[in-house]
Amino acid sequence: MDGEDLYKILGVARTASKDEIQAAYKKMARKLHPDVNKSPGAEDSFKQLAAAYAILKDPEQRKRYDTYGLNSRPGASKASGDRGRRSGPSTKSTRSTRQGGFRPADFGFGDIRFEDINIDADDLRNPFDFFLRREERKRRTKEREVNLKISLKHAYLGTTLNMLLDLPTELGLTETKRIRIKIPKGAKTGDRLKLKDPDCTVVLAFEEHDQWHVEGRDVHTTLDITPWEGALGGKVTFITPGGPLTVKVPAGASSGQKLRLRGKGLPQKPGREGSPGDMYATLRVVVPRSLSDEERQLFEKLSEVSAFNPRGT
Repeated sequence: MDGEDLYKILGVARTASKDEIQAAYKKMARKLHPDVNKSPGAEDSFKQLAAAYAILKDPEQRKRYDTYGLNSRPGASKASGDRGRRSGPSTKSTRSTRQGGFRPADFGFGDIRFEDINIDADDLRNPFDFFLRREERKRRTKEREVNLKISLKHAYLGTTLNMLLDLPTELGLTETKRIRIKIPKGAKTGDRLKLKDPDCTVVLAFEEHDQWHVEGRDVHTTLDITPWEGALGGKVTFITPGGPLTVKVPAGASSGQKLRLRGKGLPQKPGREGSPGDMYATLRVVVPRSLSDEERQLFEKLSEVSAFNPRGT
């Protein structure tokens, strides 16, 4: 598993001494200890840190890691098989401790005790397997990812969808599950929603739309106006994914002119800091394809009285 670099986890060079590794571990452990760090994922990061230290603090295991890495070490056991053969505390735990494996006292210091963390001793008796199981969980999570297209309206208003979803199985097949999934207000492309039943991760993406284009939380669109709306200006109402919106078109507006509508882009998710995005409406003057007799007379009259020449000649 090339993605896990134990030295990077501890923040030390590969040439670091045993004392430097221990000092780095203690410094990072104080920051990540769940009694100190209440942020999401802190406990998992602490477990990863402790497992990395369990390998690098031991000269024999460190040499094995430097030579073979985590995935191709000699005698590596399967993550699932190793757990399946455990039958609770036994003399095997004592043997592992004597061989330089897990001892809670090796990981505690000062007012912070390793025993206070919800870490299975078996995870660090053979810390290589900790990373093997971790990588296996990542692989299975990746395999159970599915993509879901949502409309921009769903993102503006939030909704709950009842739908059939095709999920990949471990055998490389697919199974169809009926799910109920809540799309939060402010959702956007790339958001990941974790489902427990079925166990999978749904990755969101916006449906392609000719009229709407999203960049971050900003929404871009084209707003068609009539020749007289462009010339005279005035209020124009158009339909957006969030509902009807009225804007003021300035007098003398031409095609290509852009209006910025502050705060009318994608809303921020509930409970999240930050402002909603903006909406950018690019004006496009549209001329009627057919004219009534009265309209034609008015346009002819306008051509006679107007001195305007867009070509400047």
